[in-house]
Order: sequence, then structure tokens, then C-alpha cells
Amino acid sequence: MRRWRAIVKATILEMSSEPLALLLTLSSIAIIAFASVFHIHQFGGADSSRMARDAGFSVLLVIGIVYAVFCTVKVFRREIESGTAQMALAHPVSRAGFFVAKASGAFLAYAVFALTVFGVTVTTVVGAKAGGIVARRTGDIAFIWGPALAIDAAVAVLPLVLAAVADRFFRCRFTTAATWLSLAISLLGAAASIALAVAFGFGDGMIGVPLWLAPAAVMLLFPAAVFVAASAAFSVRVKEGVATALAGALFIVALPAFGNYYLSSALSKGATIPWSRVFAAGLAAVPFVASFGLLGIHLFNQRDIS
Repeated sequence: MRRWRAIVKATILEMSSEPLALLLTLSSIAIIAFASVFHIHQFGGADSSRMARDAGFSVLLVIGIVYAVFCTVKVFRREIESGTAQMALAHPVSRAGFFVAKASGAFLAYAVFALTVFGVTVTTVVGAKAGGIVARRTGDIAFIWGPALAIDAAVAVLPLVLAAVADRFFRCRFTTAATWLSLAISLLGAAASIALAVAFGFGDGMIGVPLWLAPAAVMLLFPAAVFVAASAAFSVRVKEGVATALAGALFIVALPAFGNYYLSSALSKGATIPWSRVFAAGLAAVPFVASFGLLGIHLFNQRDIS
């Protein structure tokens, strides 16, 4: 178990040090923040946070799967092509255990990305709801609340500044530090936005925003888990470009099923997502994760990595 944990930890750090991972994280933050600026498009103003919520969940689904595919393929191919997989297997670690540990680490690294995006989504939804309240009080067109937009901007910029300082004075790797700082600042920003909204008199309903959004956000973890397992299975057998293309083909095939996991429209109609629905969706994803996992183990066992 100690060796398994070491492989998981190394994979998480390896994925968080990928420049592409940082680029996708910062792009996701920017998309959610800028989407909220176009707050005038609210379908009559009935749901002031719809634009912000749709942007956050769309990013979690689409860019999240891109993140899972590209980073998983990259870390698996690097292990095989650089010879580090051969070195790891020289220790008492089975090929199946190595594959499962690497795939688990890849999914946990994706979860860091998802949690960062969720924190930014909470901040933006709070800002949109507060902006709608301000608009109704003043008679203006609905807009995003200024403090929440400032927090979103801070989540995009502050990690880069602090990571540069850490890289210069403490010899921390820039991309790794920026990735983890983005997570910390996004969660702190979500808490700060809620506290500010309540302090400005926008109602304690803001406190329930994370709990209201959480089930729908967790639902989007399951498709990503399938793509992590599939990308890991493809990458142990074929080159990086081919593995990515196979994952892209899988995305097109699975596209009609994503409606079962993307539930933003249900929230727009005032529905609440029960955790029993989340549990059932997780069970539905298990056979696919297990199938791709077993395929990956089989292909890895058949591969000569000497």
C-alpha cells in the first residue's frame, strides 16, 4: 500500500506540473468569469444565475474531459517512453497495481481541477444572484455583482503571482504551485463571496449555494472517471496522438448519454438533485470504468516495456 500511495502521489504531482493542466484551469476560470459579464441574457430575468451556472457546469463537462484525456495520456506515455515504468516495476509492484495506481492518481488530479472550477462557479453564481437582487432593487438591468467578479479575477491572476514568488525564492515548480494555489484561492474566494453577500444584506440563502450546486457537480465526475480509465487503457498500447484520437472518438459516441449527467437545466427549473440520483448515476458508470480498467490492465500485461 505504501508503494501504491507513492505512485498515486507522484501521478497527482506530475499532472499538476503539466503546463497544459494549468492552461486549462486558467482558461476555465476565465470562461466562467467572462460568461457572467454577459448577465443581460437571462431569459426574462427569472433566473439571474442561469448564465453563470451553465458556464460552470459546461466547463466542468467539456474542458474537464479534455483535461482528463490529455493529462492522463501524457503521464502514462511519459512513464512508458522514459523508462520510469520499468524502474517502478523492478520493485515488488504488480503491473495491475501500477496501472490502477496511475489511473487513480490521474483521476484525483482531475478532481483537483474540478474542485477549483466548482469554487469559481460558486463565486460566480453568488455574484449573479446578488446582481439580480441589486437590479430588482434599483430597476437596472441585471448584472454580475462587482465583488464576485473581482474575486474571479483574483483566482485567475493571484496564483500566477504567488507561484512566481514561490518559484523565485523557495524553488517550487511554477506550474505545480500555481495549480494548487488556484485550488486554495478558488475555495477561499467562494467562502468570501458568500460571506460578503450575507454581510451586504443579500440574504442567508447564499449560504446554501454550494450545497445546492454540489450534487449536479458531482454527477459530472462520473463521465470524467470513464474517460480517465479509457485514456489510460489506450495510452499503454498506442502512441499519444492515437490514444487521444481514440478518446475523442469515444467522446463523440458517448455524447448522447451526457444529458443524463448534465443537470443544469433541471436546476434552472427549480428542481433539486437528490443524492440518490447521484448514487445511481455513479453505479451506472462503474461497469464502464471497470471495463476500461480491465482492458488497460490486459494491454499493459501484454506490453513489453523492457
